[in-house]
Amino acid sequence: MALLLLTGCWDERLYKNSSVVSLTGFEGTIGDLTAFYAYPEATTEEMQTIIITGIGISPRDVRQDAELKVEQTLDLSVLSTVLISEDSAKDDIYEYLDGYFRDPNSPITSKLAIIQGDLKPFFELSEQKQTTAGEYYERFITSLEENSLVIPYTLQTACAILFENAQDLALPYLKMGEDGRPVSDGLALFSGRAFTGSTLNTNEGVMLNILNNSLGFATRISYLYKDSPVTVRINKTKRNLDISENKIVIDKKLELMVSEYPQDHLSDDIQRKDLQQFLTEKIEQDMNEVIKKLQEAKSDALGLGRGVRAFHPKYFKKDWNEHFSTMDISVKLSVEIVKTGILE
Repeated sequence: MALLLLTGCWDERLYKNSSVVSLTGFEGTIGDLTAFYAYPEATTEEMQTIIITGIGISPRDVRQDAELKVEQTLDLSVLSTVLISEDSAKDDIYEYLDGYFRDPNSPITSKLAIIQGDLKPFFELSEQKQTTAGEYYERFITSLEENSLVIPYTLQTACAILFENAQDLALPYLKMGEDGRPVSDGLALFSGRAFTGSTLNTNEGVMLNILNNSLGFATRISYLYKDSPVTVRINKTKRNLDISENKIVIDKKLELMVSEYPQDHLSDDIQRKDLQQFLTEKIEQDMNEVIKKLQEAKSDALGLGRGVRAFHPKYFKKDWNEHFSTMDISVKLSVEIVKTGILE
């Protein structure tokens, strides 16, 4: 009698009955869309990656077309990464992501990236990997996040920004290198739901992460100082905003650790202060260049609009991207070297 009352797993789904997709991507536009799906398949010798292409008018339509070409149903429940071509992203990017939020079996922790050029080479590369295709790109993007080269976003957090009128996306921008391996080419800047076509390079991406307080495990900056290399690592960062009607001053404070400096002698107060002044000027200049690029792209990737809307709502405009691009925005930086390494 007791056994009859015990619950059972009535919604059991076995992976052996599905083609488990770990990587997908879109290129083209709504109405003329192509999608790629990568899933592992075991052979008698080894595990190999199968690439299936679907063609249709919408993301759900291309998936249905792809279903006609596989022996088992495509299962996206463990999807790791979504790649979107830069031309497709110049339209409303949410049109390619909407279906994932309407399917309860879809994951919302997948990584997102914008791709320069054709998607096909990025999927062909995955055929040579022993791990699943999506896991390879997920680890690749995670390593960029840990080194503060890109802002950490998942499908869930990215789409939350798409519905936010006071902040914009900045997604990893990948290209295929000359050696046939994917390379990070910085960040793709969005204005609203569309890719602007403007990007930040990798060094500018680090500056954006510092300004955004979204630091990874290691955040390093390198310059030449008196013909000698100096590399510093961010220890702590703090940001305050001074907001008026048409002006924002970002008051930024950084604590730095010296990772590389062959000249040494930083125990000398004069030498240390000279280096601090040099770093202050260089980093502040680079940060203001990033702000200039964001304004030119009408992309508030820092979410300054959130601070304005929360604390100074009378200054916030509904067409925030346009207003953001015309404001007087600058960075005021102070730098302190708190650690100089084991030689001191």
